Amino acid sequence: MRLYLIRHAEAAAHEEDAARELTELGWAQAQLVADWLCKQVSGPVQLLASPLLRAQQTASVMQQAFGLLQFETHEELAPDGDILRAEQVLSLALRAGVDELIVVSHMPLIASLSQWLSEGVLSTGEPFALAEVRVLEAQVIAPGIATVVAQFVPPESNNALQDLRAMLARFGDN
Repeated sequence: MRLYLIRHAEAAAHEEDAARELTELGWAQAQLVADWLCKQVSGPVQLLASPLLRAQQTASVMQQAFGLLQFETHEELAPDGDILRAEQVLSLALRAGVDELIVVSHMPLIASLSQWLSEGVLSTGEPFALAEVRVLEAQVIAPGIATVVAQFVPPESNNALQDLRAMLARFGDN
């Protein structure tokens, strides 16, 4: 089984976090991710997303690319979602018999989920760039047994992540 963990694409600022819409760059990032995913996915796929607008819009690009009639929305995939409940959502989704599961969510949950499934450690994990994809392989959804086998970061997102890491490193030196 392959699990594609995706952080939503770039979104505009908005006073209500749940209402943040993708920017023009965000739509382009989502399309780059969808194009990359279409080259990676080889079997039946299921798509899950957070209910927040930016994740819904990112997922809608994947939905269209794969010709899916719908995708599932789960509150447990929101930014402040509980990692164990998110794990349960993924496990239940895989019971539908799909070989490949695409999940669109947010920081910090998406990084925590990646860390939990690959290392078995409850932590915030390595940050995801905007529109970053990490591909995990495992026989089942369970802590510490997945292996990260691939990663994709659209070029604009990669530059932003490098800037964030540099800033964090400066703060760590103080």
